[in-house]
Amino acid sequence: MSQPSSSPKTEIIQLCSRHFSSIPLSLSRFQRQWFLTFPRTYGLPDPDSQRIVCVLNSPDYSAADEYAQRHFWLNPSCRSQRYNPSDTTTKYTFLSPLHLLLDSDCPVARLTGRIRSERSNDPHDAGKEIACYEVEVMAPDEGLLRQCYYCLSWEARGSTNVRFSASGGSDIYWCSSCEEAGWVHSTIRKFRLQDIFPWSNADSEYPKDNLYSPNRLISTA
Repeated sequence: MSQPSSSPKTEIIQLCSRHFSSIPLSLSRFQRQWFLTFPRTYGLPDPDSQRIVCVLNSPDYSAADEYAQRHFWLNPSCRSQRYNPSDTTTKYTFLSPLHLLLDSDCPVARLTGRIRSERSNDPHDAGKEIACYEVEVMAPDEGLLRQCYYCLSWEARGSTNVRFSASGGSDIYWCSSCEEAGWVHSTIRKFRLQDIFPWSNADSEYPKDNLYSPNRLISTA
C-alpha cells in the first residue's frame, strides 16, 4: 500500500466580484475544459454536491497542448452578458461568467482580443451560433481547485493544509484517502461508483458534480 505524499499548501485562487455579491469562486480545469467552481462548501448538506457553477468552454482538441493549458474560447453553460469595463452598475451582469473572470478583485484572466463563432452551450440559446471571446488564464495551475478522480471529493472540504496530489495523467488528482488506499483499490471504487453504477454515488438526493464527466453529472446555473 502506498503512502500519501505530502503536497505543500498552495492557496486556491478566489474570484470575488460584485457580480456575485463578493461570494468567492474558483477556477478548475480538466485537460481542455474549464469550470467556475465553489472553493468552499458554504454549508452545503453534501460538501461534494453542486461545486460546479458552470462550464466555461467547449474543449478545443485542435489546439496545441501548451496553448490549451492557458487559453480557451468562452462559451459558458450559463448566460454571459456583454462586457463593458466602464460600466459600474451590476444590472444584467449577476453571475455573468465573463464579468466574474474579468472584474473580480483579483483578476485571473484577460481577453486576447480574438473572437470566433461557436454553437452556444447555454441551453437558453437552443444551439444558435454566438460570438466567443478568447480568454487567457493568468492564474498558475497550482491555484486551480482540484477534485479527486476516484471518489469525486473536492479540495477545501475540510483542512486546506494539504492539496490533492497528481495521479499520473494530465489534470487527474487524488485525495489523501484514495492515494493511501492505492491505485488498484481506488480504481475499483471509481468503476463501481461512477461507471458501472453511476447512480450509486448520488446519495439519492445530492448527486456529486464531476469535472471528469461533466455531461453526466453537473449543476448548470
